[in-house]
Amino acid sequence: MFQYPRHPDGFPVKPDPLRLGRHTSQTRQARRSIADENAVRLLPVHAFTWGSRAVPQQPRTRPDHVLIWVTNGRVRLDFPRASLWLIAGDLRHIPAGTAFSALADNGAQGLAVLIPARLAYGATPPLPERGLATHVGNNAPQMEATLHQLAVEGPNPDPAMTACLVNLLSLRLRQLAPARSDDAPQAMASDQPLLDRFLALARQGLGEYRSVAELAAELGCTTLTLDQACRQAHSKRAVDLIHDLQLDCAKDLLRNTERPIHNIACRLGYSSHAHFNRAFAAATGRSPQAFRAQPG
Repeated sequence: MFQYPRHPDGFPVKPDPLRLGRHTSQTRQARRSIADENAVRLLPVHAFTWGSRAVPQQPRTRPDHVLIWVTNGRVRLDFPRASLWLIAGDLRHIPAGTAFSALADNGAQGLAVLIPARLAYGATPPLPERGLATHVGNNAPQMEATLHQLAVEGPNPDPAMTACLVNLLSLRLRQLAPARSDDAPQAMASDQPLLDRFLALARQGLGEYRSVAELAAELGCTTLTLDQACRQAHSKRAVDLIHDLQLDCAKDLLRNTERPIHNIACRLGYSSHAHFNRAFAAATGRSPQAFRAQPG
């Protein structure tokens, strides 16, 4: 796995963990501010803890982009309305300004990469603006080599070289497939809390005409992440699962209540009575009236 490069005098080039603390010296703060604007920082994932000081720890925004790559163990990520575990092989890009908290399990290994917003802004191609949740898989050697080169640059890097390496890192991220393949069962387990929250939220708001994007925003994730979780567990997109919920509720109301059909259509978020008739017939082969009339 990744090892920090060494100076000729034998000392490893590693970010000073004290830089994560609050310094009282204004001179030291100024030096750190200048360095942080021009340098990508790499930390062992077990040394990267982020969030508010409240108990339990709460999500908090950061001004830089964060890349978390777990190679062993687990790292817990909490967003305002969703929580998940990163496991071995998982990589997550969290854009600047995103509220989150992060805490590694004891023994977790991997890297946290902190990319100043100024450097990320000039990246070509751009870093994923809505974040990225993926699995490194066979791309681990290339990703490791790129991060090694960034670490070699140290706290006072050459600006042109750093910009070039950030561009290369962005290209590496684009090479990673959003969905996982070999570790599908693990992927389903790690995304299950998000899926459960989504289904509960969608079920509660069936009649409110809410889009997948609105639901994803309330869950603290992107539509891409939500669709991935739905596909991994059910081989369907989020919007298709909402349609399934509508259909299941419609069947229940037709069988077990005397509600007028136009009232059921409105309650479940269909745009019109005719829309409900078409959708129900396409899914079941029967009209709502015929379904209600037939026993069983």
